[in-house]
Amino acid sequence: MGGAVAALINQIVIMFILMAIGYALFRMKIIDRKGTSQMANVVIYVAYPCITLRTLMVDFDPNMIRDAGFCFVLTVVVTLISIPLTRLFFKKEDGVARYGAIFSNSGFIGVPIVMGVFGSEYVFYLSIGVSCLTFFIWTYGVWLVSGDKSQMSFKNCITNPNLIMILIGLVCLFFSIHPPALMATILDDLGALNTGLVMLVLGAYLAQSDMRAVLTSKKAYLVSLVRLVIIPAIVVGILALFPWIDAKIRLTMLIALGAPVASFAAILSEKYGGNYKFGIGLVTLSTILSLITMPIMLELASLVIV
Repeated sequence: MGGAVAALINQIVIMFILMAIGYALFRMKIIDRKGTSQMANVVIYVAYPCITLRTLMVDFDPNMIRDAGFCFVLTVVVTLISIPLTRLFFKKEDGVARYGAIFSNSGFIGVPIVMGVFGSEYVFYLSIGVSCLTFFIWTYGVWLVSGDKSQMSFKNCITNPNLIMILIGLVCLFFSIHPPALMATILDDLGALNTGLVMLVLGAYLAQSDMRAVLTSKKAYLVSLVRLVIIPAIVVGILALFPWIDAKIRLTMLIALGAPVASFAAILSEKYGGNYKFGIGLVTLSTILSLITMPIMLELASLVIV
């Protein structure tokens, strides 16, 4: 387990260096706010879906389906626990704060870390778990940041490229369909864009945020406490109840569900008229603090997950 913690720390350090480069690029005006948004779209609609599809194009294994079902149910349960939990800490009008506490950056941050710590094959389980979040993000999540129920869109759920790729990938999995060599290379190359672009985007977000205001905001620290400590502790407790599930799969889900505030806290806030700058601050602060919390939570999990 110590090796996993060391690998996690190494991966986070690499990611923060890439973030620093993104920060510098924005400050030097090599990229701007529009470019940042476009890079985020490439990650959301191209790179990450390609990773998802590629990890699902493997030989069918009944045990994989069982474990994938566990990851899916776990994510749903943790999300349903998190929704009422945030009501204890934040007011009704604190929609962006509640969004930040509920939804982790499992795609942006979780995928690079899981790939670096356990290997690309475990992204499969993370992708299955994250797939159910698409429904929550485009319905309940949009309602939180906009304050308007009419903005919730089921259409955005079913047309989301990530969900489409998962459905296609599941068909490939059940029929053990492998991609032709050319297609496999294309998917691998596009998926390889994920980590670099994600970190450049987060670095550019950092350059746009008012860190002085964020660092003096008690609410921002409270969001980080819930997102990085309280919810992951709940996840560790749940994972301890399922010793027959492979430890690496359980730790993969801990990384996914214990990741910092989702980048969509900023992206959706801007799109639906929420507090965009506060959303950026939450993403930035929690990502910085995760350098400390994620290795600690992984080490804690090593004491109860065997």
